[in-house]
Amino acid sequence: MSKLDYVISYETMLLEPADHPEYLTKITDKNKGIIYSKRSAKSLINESALTYHYSVKGHLEIVKNKYPTMKKIPLMVNPTLSILMIPTTSPNQTSCKWLNFIQIDQYRPTKKQTKIRFRNGDDVILPISYYTFDQQMSKAAKLIGIYIHQKVEYELKSEEEKLLLIKELVEDYYEMKKS
Repeated sequence: MSKLDYVISYETMLLEPADHPEYLTKITDKNKGIIYSKRSAKSLINESALTYHYSVKGHLEIVKNKYPTMKKIPLMVNPTLSILMIPTTSPNQTSCKWLNFIQIDQYRPTKKQTKIRFRNGDDVILPISYYTFDQQMSKAAKLIGIYIHQKVEYELKSEEEKLLLIKELVEDYYEMKKS
């Protein structure tokens, strides 16, 4: 594996196909602005996960074991920082855009598309129905829940502490959906 030209981080907001002859991916980063990479979005996701000592392949095995019918699976890059990339279409399509779950502040329907507001206030309108995007957000919340549950098992002592943490996660998710 050669050195990455960009590593997905907490500040990564969006990966999308670049309309450029030399670059494959256009990256929107909260701090660095727009960056271009010669790697595909899937390659950036896989190799960034490895940089954090994490395996997307292992993540997919966990998800397929727990949710065997799940399609368009959000990909975990770093469970410690909750960096989970959500695909807008089948990840095998070249038009697939990837959003960082942790950077999404709110989303709402606009005609047959979805307007996403990021935590820094930037907006983007994506060619995905609100219903489909909401399903993707629900999948992401389920997957974050798997990792929180695993973390809870190791770090918390009482059942009460575990339930409070899960309750907070669910409340935060539904509060985000209301906005």
